[in-house]
Formats: sequence, C-alpha cells, structure tokens
Amino acid sequence: MIFVFNLGYDFGQYYSRIRIYEYTDYSSVKFLKFNIYDTTKLANWSIIIDTNGQCTNYLANIHFDLQYGAYPLTNPRNESFPETYISTRHDLTKTVFNRTVSNGTVQLENPLRGTWFALVFVERLPTNTQSKRSSSNCNIYLTTWLDYQAEPAPLTLTLNQQLQIILSNSSTFIYASYYTSIGNSQLTLLSEWLSNCDIVILGRLNGLPSVVQYDYQTVCKNGSCSIELDQLAAFIWIYFQISVKNLSCLNNPIHGSMLIHSTDCSSYSYNDTCIPSYPTRRLMFNYYFDFLYIPMYTNTNVTSITSNGSDSSVYSYEFIVDDRNIGGTIHIDFETQIKSYAPLNANISILGCLSKNRPRRYHTCEIDYKIYINKNSVVVRSLPYPEMALWYLTLEYNCNDSKNICNNVSMSVTFQISSSQCTREQCGTYGICRIMTSQQNMFSTCTCLVGYRGYGCTDGTYSYLSRYLPSALFLTLSNLMFIPAVIVAIYYRLYIEALVYFFNMFFSTFYHACDQEIHQICIFKYDGLQLSDFIGSYSSFVITLITMSIIPRSIKAFLFILGLLTCIAINARDRFDSLQFVALMIITFSFTIITWIVVSIKKRRLQPSRKQLLLITPGLVLSITGIILFVVVETDDNYWYIHSLWHILMATSILFFLPKKIRQNTPTERFSEIDRTPFHSSVGVINQGAAIPLDQQDNSHETH
Repeated sequence: MIFVFNLGYDFGQYYSRIRIYEYTDYSSVKFLKFNIYDTTKLANWSIIIDTNGQCTNYLANIHFDLQYGAYPLTNPRNESFPETYISTRHDLTKTVFNRTVSNGTVQLENPLRGTWFALVFVERLPTNTQSKRSSSNCNIYLTTWLDYQAEPAPLTLTLNQQLQIILSNSSTFIYASYYTSIGNSQLTLLSEWLSNCDIVILGRLNGLPSVVQYDYQTVCKNGSCSIELDQLAAFIWIYFQISVKNLSCLNNPIHGSMLIHSTDCSSYSYNDTCIPSYPTRRLMFNYYFDFLYIPMYTNTNVTSITSNGSDSSVYSYEFIVDDRNIGGTIHIDFETQIKSYAPLNANISILGCLSKNRPRRYHTCEIDYKIYINKNSVVVRSLPYPEMALWYLTLEYNCNDSKNICNNVSMSVTFQISSSQCTREQCGTYGICRIMTSQQNMFSTCTCLVGYRGYGCTDGTYSYLSRYLPSALFLTLSNLMFIPAVIVAIYYRLYIEALVYFFNMFFSTFYHACDQEIHQICIFKYDGLQLSDFIGSYSSFVITLITMSIIPRSIKAFLFILGLLTCIAINARDRFDSLQFVALMIITFSFTIITWIVVSIKKRRLQPSRKQLLLITPGLVLSITGIILFVVVETDDNYWYIHSLWHILMATSILFFLPKKIRQNTPTERFSEIDRTPFHSSVGVINQGAAIPLDQQDNSHETH
C-alpha cells in the first residue's frame, strides 16, 4: 500500500511492509515508484527491514537500487545481456544492506526532479551448505518512505528577456531556472556582470547543479561569458547556480544579468551543434509494450536515407519513451546497401548515436550509445527498460577513402524503431516472456528455463540442458519402484496400504512430469499435483508404520484415517517444512515401538521375534538412508538424482516392513487341534478359548 501526503514543502511517499523475495530473475523483484515534484538539495529514503520465521542462519543482503526515469537494470549474478543490448544506465544508484540491519537510509544530493523507481530484492549469500530445493522459511519485509525539502529556484529565465541578478554576502550563490517549452532549438546563455571578479555559472538538466554535478560550466572573466546549451528537447528544466570564486568579492553587492536566446534548428543549416530533427509518431498494437515509431506524416514502417560524400547532412529522428513503454525493450534495426559501384575495400559506413534529451553527433556520443554500421550489413541495437525521455537517433555518412570514391559512391540506410515485450525473440528457446505487475508498475520479463540466465535467457553458463532428459526420466520412472510394494500389499490382503502406495506412485509420477521446465505433462493444476504428491509420500510412511504396530485391525483403520488427516493438515500448513515431516515420523515410529514393547511384556517374549526383526532391519536401513538424503543432502543441483534415489529407497524399504500373511487353518485342522487338547471339563475348554489375547485374535491372519 502507498500513501502520499503533503505538508508545506515536505513530501512523503510511503510503502508499508512489503514482502521481498530472493532474486532468481525480474519476476521475483519489487518495483517501487517515487516522485520528486520539485528541486531539492537532499532526498532521503528511509528503510526498515524486519523478518519472521526461521532467519537465524539465513545469510542475505537486501538490494535497494534507485533509477531516475526507468526501472533499474541490474544483474546481481553477473548474467550477460544479449550482444546487441545497451545495458549502460544514467542516474542509477545501487545500495546494499545486510539482512541483520533493521534500519537504513539512502540519501541523494541534488536529485533530479521527476519519477524515480526503486528495485528491491533479496540476494542470498553463498554458504558452505547449498540451499534446499524449497522456499525459504525466512520471510523478509521492507518498509520505506521518501522525504525531501523542496527548494524551488527563486529566479526564472524567460526566452529573450534579460534577468537582473544580485550577489551579496546574504546570498553567496543563487539559483535560476529555464523551461524549454519548445524543443529543437539551439540555446545560448549570455551573462554580463558589473565586476571583474570571476563569476562561476553551473548548469544542469532537471536538477540543481553543484561543483560535482553539472552538465554545463563557464567562468565569467572580465564581466562577460556565455554557454552553448545544446539543442535541447522540449519540456526540460535547466537550473543554473551562480556564485563567485572569491568570497571577498562579495564585500559589495555584485550586479549582473542573464539572457537566453535560441536558434531554430529545424530550418538551420547543419553544424556541430544544430541538427535538424524529425519527429516520429508511435503506433500501438494489441499487446503490452508493442509499438512502432514512424516519421511524422508518413505511413511506411521503415525509413530510408541515401547519402554520399558530397552530402554532409546529418539526420536526427526523435522518439518518446514514457511510462507506457518503459517496461519493454526498444529495438532499432539498420540495413545498409551500396547504391553504386564501389571497390570491395572501400571504407564507407554510417555512424549513429543514441542520446537523451538532445541530438548528438558520433564524435560527441557516449561510448556505449555509439552505433557503427558498415556497408552492406545488418545491425541491431536494443535498449532494455528504456529511460523516460525524448530520445534522438542521429545518423551521418562516413567515408575514409579517396575523395573521388567518397563523392561518387552512394549508400542507403534503412532503419526501423520499435518496442516489444521482453526481447524480440520472446526470450528465445529457453525462456518464457511474462507480463508482471509490481506495486502497480507493469513490466515484461523473461523467466528462464533449464539453468539459462540473463535479460533474454541467453546466458548458458549454468545451463543443465544436457541432463534435462535424464533428470525428467529419473524423477518420473523411479516411482515405478512402488509397483512391487503395491503387489505385495495386495497379496497380503492389505488393501488400504496398497491403495495408499498406488496413490503415492501415481501422483508423484505426474507431479514430476508436470514439474518440468520445457515439456510438461499436467493432468491438472500444478499446485494440486504437488500437494497430492506430498500427502501421498507422508501417508505412505505413516500407514506403513501403523501397519507394523501390533494392535487390532479395527484400531489400525481408525489410526489410518487419523494419520491421513494429519498429513493433509501439516501439508496445508507448510509442505516444505522438513522438520514437521521428521516429527511426524518420530511420533508414529515411537507408537509402533511402544506397541511392540507392550505386547512383548504381556506375552513375556520378544515381539516381533529376532528373526522378524532381522527381516525388518534392511528396510530400516534403507528408509533411514532415504530420510537423511531427503532432509540433509538434497540441494538444487543434485535434486534430480538424490530425489530419484529417495523414491527408490522408500519404495524398496516397504517390502521389508509389510506383515507376512499366515496360512489360514482348514476346518479339519482346527478340529484336530481341539481333539488333541486335554479334556478336563467343558468349563476348561471355554476358559482356554477365552484366554486367547485380543490382539492375537484380531491379527490371526498376519505376523511379522
């Protein structure tokens, strides 16, 4: 839940006790949205971390990454991005807290005004023991809120209107601002001062400047100076800080003025700082984040430009990224083709640049945003989770050959700007593209399969594709080891036991067939199959131990139902809690041992006999080995063969535990036994029959 409140110049945005999860991919992270509505010198994100559950030995870090105007892009496990992806970010701040820290603060000095996004997740630290293949029993919650003191600039510049400024002891520096209501213009700042002192002017887009944070800088010497402010897009705030180098100059007030004027680049001849820019419009399709940008006033899906050495034009196309497509990926496709004859070794290319808020030529472009397109080639560049801004794609013809070749050889470049969910390949062969919502922030992400990682599921460093088929066969076919147990139980007329073993075998087989990443066979919902598998496994143990006890069959039937209901209840509570499974086994096994002891004392001889105990011992060894493997040894990496071995050991151990059927005496044999009984009196016969123990009567058809 988020609350927003406004107290004068104080703004607060509050997220209360959000549960955060271990990082596997972007489907397990939380995105939180914050707005800074005005300029400020300091923004504080206060963070409270609390936990519940079994967290004593849980070693983890909490990541709190802040990104201006976009979802933060991160790879905590050093996953690689697809080759054509640009992963460099602007204004990204990463902070890591240890799980044991209950309170923390993230502070940003002079943050940019506008929308900020926080990326929050848990990074589990490696330990000597690998993680069990189950959900953690430690639940982590995060509470956070944003506070800042708004400090709007007191002076506002207006285009072509002079602004008077006074610097004095009471204000060693002062802020001024300008808003670009119209874009595609080359701006120039002119400043005049009635003093020979050095006046320092710093400029910054969308945030207050400082000595370490600025986009433009100049020093007014001898009373005058100017700043070329680039060809800026519309709807951008520019903030200026005006100060003096030597504070002694402020003994007397310093008077000065500032003036901004513009040059319209849409009709201006090309130079390094003024580039004509062509707007685009965005066509939306039926799917989230699916857009196509085409130049204004045209209906073609692609744009084509033809240039040669005699044409020095630079082309710039602008396209907007806003909150409707920050959750997808921007793709820019290029294809070049020589239009006339050229030597094979001719050094001809197209140079491109992607830039925010202003068009830039190749030589002033940020390194990771430069695009080199050789002749007769196809090039693709992609921006994952693009930053909200007006973006510019600038293209220019480049020839490093002889003047004759450069002037006579023409080359066309065809390009298309589009947006898609996840990746254009929809996460490829080993990934699934999903549309997610986190705190009302919508985004697309790839859920990778068979160990692949990365934004596009292209990092196969930890892939286990080679053992995928063996693991699927092991986990499903190992359940067939329950068939002998079912047959033996039916042969001994233990029909309830046979039904439980068959139930366990059936649902365990189809649960593991459904629990595959590539080819799934699900007879109904995954969660239902998983619950049925766990109930069947627990019940097989409980029913077998109760069957081994020496009590009347009617009481066993009651305990069968009680045990089954207990298995359902504890699995509904937490089916991944190994301790509750061990506790249930200890209680049931203790009950069976107690019945053996009571009967042994009552009959004054060991029950079961030594021979029978010797037959049980191999099953006991197998079952204990299986439980140790299941509870202690099983991890994510060895799950496929350790869990299969668990199936085999458990199913095999049942064969040693089931009571053996005694051949029923025929009527003739029973009469012979009666005749051989010494006859003293009819009362004696009746008393002798009445003296048969109750448990012996009820269990006359079975022994151990």
